Amino acid sequence: MSGDGEIIITDIGHAKITAAVGSQTVVEITHVAMGDGNGAVYAPGFGQVSLKREKARVAITRRHLAGDNAWRITAEFDADTTPTFWVREIGFIDAEGDLIFLWAGSNVDARQTGVIDYLLDHALAMDRIKNGVVIVNAPDDALFEYALIALRENASQRLAIFNLNEGFRAQHGHYPGAQL
Repeated sequence: MSGDGEIIITDIGHAKITAAVGSQTVVEITHVAMGDGNGAVYAPGFGQVSLKREKARVAITRRHLAGDNAWRITAEFDADTTPTFWVREIGFIDAEGDLIFLWAGSNVDARQTGVIDYLLDHALAMDRIKNGVVIVNAPDDALFEYALIALRENASQRLAIFNLNEGFRAQHGHYPGAQL
């Protein structure tokens, strides 16, 4: 997503999240919808139950838990099946088809779809929602998980080497010819 759009929780999303907290259930985000805002950018409204003009909807391709209460979402809009339009609004839809989160804004820098595959990769942070109440129901992003594990292991190895070097330096002083 680009530009200065903002993500809001719609009224129906808020009602479902509030009901889930009270009943120990969850709200499952399963799809992403994109629209052209009926040809113009606009400020999103809490009372919206749909995009102004939805042009494409797909199931979320991959997901990754990106923090205590944040999901990294990937959705792929294929150029062969997605019509060509300027994306000015994006909706995050639950398993029942309701618009839970909405991204739009009066300063959105629209991007075009339909010419090439459109990959939406977005972190959906839910700071003010009780942890675990909203989940993204999609396949896990195994490649992203692997990259995180590899980075963690690499950092651990570098720290171990650094600590060995520091221990050697503490016992033997600075290396000959080393600049201080």
